[in-house]
Amino acid sequence: MSLRLLLVRSIALILLATLAFGALLVYLHAVEKVSADMRVAMAVGRRIVDNAVDDADEVALPRRRLELLVADFNGDRNLRAVLFNPDNSLAFYSYLQPPEHLVSPFLFNLLAGPPVVETVQLPPAFKNLGTLMLESDAHNEVADVWNDAALPLTILAVFCGFVLLVLYFTLGRALKPLEDLTFAFARIGNGDYRARVASFAPRELTRLSSGFNEMAIRLAEMEHRNLRLHEQLETVQEEERIELARNLHDEVSPLLFSVDVDAMTIKELAQAKDLRKIVERAHAIRSAVADMKRNVKALLGQLRPSGLHALSLASAIENLLSYWKSRRPEIAFSAECPDKSWGTRIDSALYSIIRESLNNSVKHTQPSHIEVLIEETHHGVLVVRVLDDGSGFESSAATGGFGLIGMKERAALLGGTLVVENRRDRPGVAVTARLPLPSDADEAYPAVEEIAAQ
Repeated sequence: MSLRLLLVRSIALILLATLAFGALLVYLHAVEKVSADMRVAMAVGRRIVDNAVDDADEVALPRRRLELLVADFNGDRNLRAVLFNPDNSLAFYSYLQPPEHLVSPFLFNLLAGPPVVETVQLPPAFKNLGTLMLESDAHNEVADVWNDAALPLTILAVFCGFVLLVLYFTLGRALKPLEDLTFAFARIGNGDYRARVASFAPRELTRLSSGFNEMAIRLAEMEHRNLRLHEQLETVQEEERIELARNLHDEVSPLLFSVDVDAMTIKELAQAKDLRKIVERAHAIRSAVADMKRNVKALLGQLRPSGLHALSLASAIENLLSYWKSRRPEIAFSAECPDKSWGTRIDSALYSIIRESLNNSVKHTQPSHIEVLIEETHHGVLVVRVLDDGSGFESSAATGGFGLIGMKERAALLGGTLVVENRRDRPGVAVTARLPLPSDADEAYPAVEEIAAQ
């Protein structure tokens, strides 16, 4: 059931309870009024009879006087007079005024109750002529009471229905912003971050709509950023594949060709039985194989940059520095890293931050020395610094690259911070990451493989 129908139903129940309470009050008042009118009518009837027979000694025709007395009640609204003969047979009776509106027997019994019957004591001059009885009849009073009560109850019922109708449309108009918000949330859930809602008039809904629009804007920005990161990742992967292909072609292929040439030469020298030259060619093949092993190892370091599942963090950083030393021998690299692990997730984040920092330093600052420092403080904070002595950077460049964004996001996911700034003691750039250490790193930050297994 919708919120509008729930509210209308609740208010309808309240109005029905009010209507029922009002009907109960009207019923009690109607019963009391009918009962009082019957008592008054009976008292008036007794007075009429008393006035008609108080001069019984002067009446010449007592029987005729009783018949006229009964006839005086003809057309009465509430009383019927009945004259019985001495033998209790019906002699004469009056007729009632018919009610203008008929009521159902159920309603009549509900309001009137049983009729009141009273035998009138006649003077001695009339006793031998029979018995006079007065009987109440509440049909006219019940009809009048019902007519008087039906109109207010009808007006009240129509008013309640009108109130519910107006309330239904009013609530529909008031709750329309929530329907718009629900539709907008559905669009967000389907990935359409362009969904916006209008600013609503009520203060609470205004804040709600503003918060929704801000959320949608941030989600759209995050989606745009993720797309750009994905594009950059594809570009980087393509560059890495090209670099690997170039290295294989430029470094490994010539060595394989030389091995092939030396092998063919050994075959020819074996036929000539020139053992000295065969030994020389064998040494050349071993040298080429050694060079290929070094090149393949460097390529494996690129293909598996972290290597944290097989190597410790310190060994992985050492391999990373070896990779850069072989390509940029003019730069001096050094590292101080404890030979320990802080958990798979923290180690991976540290390695990624250090790798990106080294890439940025080598590409942008023209350093002569790069230093990597990792230390654990007494306050349970892991501090990572990557320092170079290059040309530094402009402050506007600190927020323009996705590499810096990625490093900051990695630190933030672990509850830490990352700052990139120019060094104060000398020229160069300092990248400083501070990561809080949990009591059990592997338990607090499960590895990706563990998450995938769950």
